[in-house]
Amino acid sequence: MNVFQMLRLPDLVSLLNLICGIGSIAVAAQSNSFGFALILLLIAAIADGADGYIARRFRGGELGEQLDSLADAVSFGVAPALLIFLEFGEQDPLVAIFAAFYAVCGVLRLARFNSTISTPKPGFEGLPITAGCIMLVTYLLLGESIVGIAFLLALTLALSILMVSSVSYPKIRNIKILAFVAAVFVITILLYFIDLEYMRLFSFLPFILMLTYLFSPFLKIPLISPVNSKDQGNKKAVKAGGEKEKH
Repeated sequence: MNVFQMLRLPDLVSLLNLICGIGSIAVAAQSNSFGFALILLLIAAIADGADGYIARRFRGGELGEQLDSLADAVSFGVAPALLIFLEFGEQDPLVAIFAAFYAVCGVLRLARFNSTISTPKPGFEGLPITAGCIMLVTYLLLGESIVGIAFLLALTLALSILMVSSVSYPKIRNIKILAFVAAVFVITILLYFIDLEYMRLFSFLPFILMLTYLFSPFLKIPLISPVNSKDQGNKKAVKAGGEKEKH
């Protein structure tokens, strides 16, 4: 069968994720628009969340799970690592090592997820790669006056370790929380094109939101909790009909 005939609507959204990831790398490599490269990764993250929702509403295709993982590897593993290297690599030789380690851990995180996807779990094993990327992006969007090499390297190392760890991260199912987070990302993107100073100030909100999720397994935040066994059973049944899990 022609591969294009196998594509379904959720797969097209996954391809948008991939295109944004590739575009982010290209923008960072060929111009000084580092901020726009970061914004493209935020758009990729929104697409990554949207394809899961669309897959629940429409039947997914045969390519769904693999295509989603490949897109995530580029947009949330390789792209942020290259962006960090291209922007800060000349300032400190350790940047290249830490960026490469982040990309490797991100790909390992996805590989482990795909190898254990048939085993129902109440949460994610390790930090989801999308969350790791957004954590880096929201920090970098705060601007040069806030971003420091030492903290960036520490954050990159921490995210890398958390992605391949066995720490259980919650799968957020509260539609109000998801809608709020999506709205925050969209506002951040719009402010980038309207006023950079306002965007940098507003970026503290998504940064704090991601920091909250990062520490959620350790702080036991009530609104962010793993799905119960009934939800997991329902999800497994839906997935059999074409739904894609997020990584």
